[in-house]
Parts: sequence; C-alpha cells; structure tokens
Amino acid sequence: MERLNLVTGATGFSASHVIRELLARGEKVIGTDLPQALEDQTRAPVLAKIGLDLNHPKLTLVPANLLESESLAPLFENKITHLFHTASLYDYSAPLDRLRKINVEGTVNLLEYAKKAELTQFIHWSTCGVFGKPYSTRSRGKVNTPFDEESPSPKNTPFGAKAPAGTHLVNAYSVSKWEQEQLLWKAHREEGLPLTVIRPAPIYGPGSTYGQCGLILLIAHGGVPFIVKDGKNYLNASVHVEDLARFALSISDRSESIGEDYNVTDGSILSQHEFMHLLALVTGRRLLDLPLIPCGFLRIVFLLFVKGWMFLERKFGIRRLRMFEPQSAEYLGSSYWFSNRKSLETGFRYRYADVREGIMETTIWLRKMGWLYIQDKKLRKEILYAKLPVQK
Repeated sequence: MERLNLVTGATGFSASHVIRELLARGEKVIGTDLPQALEDQTRAPVLAKIGLDLNHPKLTLVPANLLESESLAPLFENKITHLFHTASLYDYSAPLDRLRKINVEGTVNLLEYAKKAELTQFIHWSTCGVFGKPYSTRSRGKVNTPFDEESPSPKNTPFGAKAPAGTHLVNAYSVSKWEQEQLLWKAHREEGLPLTVIRPAPIYGPGSTYGQCGLILLIAHGGVPFIVKDGKNYLNASVHVEDLARFALSISDRSESIGEDYNVTDGSILSQHEFMHLLALVTGRRLLDLPLIPCGFLRIVFLLFVKGWMFLERKFGIRRLRMFEPQSAEYLGSSYWFSNRKSLETGFRYRYADVREGIMETTIWLRKMGWLYIQDKKLRKEILYAKLPVQK
C-alpha cells in the first residue's frame, strides 16, 4: 500500500521541515493548518527559504481547526497511513486554560478520527519538558544525571497523575504537553493506537524565531547585556530541527518503534554560561560576566521584573522584549540534560551533534533573512519587541 502522510501544523517550524523531508523522499503529504495560517503571505517566503515548496505536486494543503471536530473529517477522506502530530500552541506567555484548549482538547478531537483511520503509525511531538524540573548540579550535593526514557514520564506514570514523580513541571506549556501525552498513551494501551512519541529538547534552526532562536535575535539586538558566571553550574539542551525531522522519518520506517518513546537531543553538553556566550559570539556581541550573583536569585529578580513589565504592558501598552515571559524565568538556575542513547540505538546519527555548528549555520540563515544587523530602526524594534512569523 502506498504511504500517505498527514502532517498537522503544516506551516509551523517543525512540521515544515518534516514535510520537506517527506517530499524529498518522493512521498505524498497532506498538510493541515488553520485557514489563516495557510493564507498567511508572510510565512511563505520563510518556508521557501528552508526549501519547502507549498505548490509541490505531491503536497495537498487542507485547512482545518483542531478545535472544530467537523473540520477534521476531510483530512481522513483518503487512506492515511502515517500521522505526524506536530501542531501545538507553543507560547510560554499563554495561560494554562488556553494551552489546554488547543494542545489537549484539540488532540482529543484529532484522536477520535485517528482511532477510526486504521493508521500504520501515529507519531506525536511531545517535549522533554514533561520530565519536569530536575535537581540542579548543586542541589543538596546531588550530581545531576540525564533524564532518559526510563525516568518518570506520561508513559510510565499512572493516568491522571499531575506530574512526574520526584520533579515538578516548570510551566503551563509542559503541563499541557504532559496531559496531551497521557491521553495518547491511554489510547495506545486501551484501544491499540499505533503510537510513537518523540520528546525533543529545545528546538532551533532555520525557520524559527522563538525559543533558542529568539535568544539569538534578542542578544543580537542588545536585549541581553550580561550573563551571570553562576550559569557555569547549569546545563543546556538543544536539538536542530533538521535532526528532529530526520529522526521522525527514520522511526516512521520502523514498526518496532510503535509503543516507544524517544528523547531527541543532540548530546552536546554546554553550560548555560557557555551557551549564552556562544550566541553572543556568533552575533558579534559581548556579554558582561557578573560574578557572585547566583542564578536562583537572578530568577526571582527576573520574574518580578517581567511581571511588573506585564502590568505596564496591560495598563499603558508598553511592549515587552521578546522572550521576557514569566515562565521563561524558571529555566534560570536549572540544569536540563537528556539522554539520547535510545535514539542512537535505532541507528540514527545526528547531523548536528555539536550544537556550536548548528547555531553557526542558524545564525547565517537569520542573517540571510535580514533579521540580524538591521539598520532600519522601525523594523529592528519590531524584531526586538514582537514575535516574527508564528512558530509551531
């Protein structure tokens, strides 16, 4: 039977790379996204720059809304074999009820159709954030060890549990992804959904304007003038979007991956201090090192500062800097280290195993897009203060 792939969130960051890879293999793809996303003329040039042709003869774009169940029916009129569910609201400033509405309730609607479709495989995008906040490298004298697939997760934790044992979920986005993943594992166990879950570390690469790429833009335009030396005590995790897409396709060819979960992370071990200085280096900036100030104290100060700025934004319309979000503060003073051993055991090899190489290439791409070293003051302000085309 000929393979037919359905990719949700088609114009988003991860999905666009998955679709590009599928088309490069000569496979047929149905891409779906919100009607306004498919009609967004500002997104098309970005997708073209990563090599995705929305007019490709083997790509069919179908508008749908995960929150409107009836709009999903046309997606399943043809025999779908592989479903790549990448669509989610990825926004650290969004409230939990909105995240639940889209990420959890939307997945419930999709699941109702997927269970009837006799899929070969349902490949779900989760996040390494579902492991929760680990011990820091200095907490109670403990040595930090990486989370692996045996660590408490939605797969191996009783359904309905609010968080993994021994840790806590650091933000509302991770809570919504935990609940989303729990529902899918329940469907796998009880109804035979052919589920495979991938849990990426923070994703970066061409096409992104948020997360770690948002930090590149923020640093490049002077939004981060310093870093505390205490950041040397905490670890950073990353994965290049091309590696993520390639891995997703590689496990979609393996029937033995059904019922499995995989951490997808490049394996680079950089401290937060090293990572921030790397971003400054590739953008031609210098960050001031502040001694003596612990990251934990900085987190509290940053959180209070952002909440104050949010009040001014609501009251007087004073716009916040990109990435200045309360839930981003939780990442300060915490190590994030994930094992990629299981993904490597499938035979997969990361093209960007060294994050430094990937960050350099991503910075070059951002420069080609005209988003770095911008002289136009109005456009520079837009980049510094507001999100660029939406990422999923």
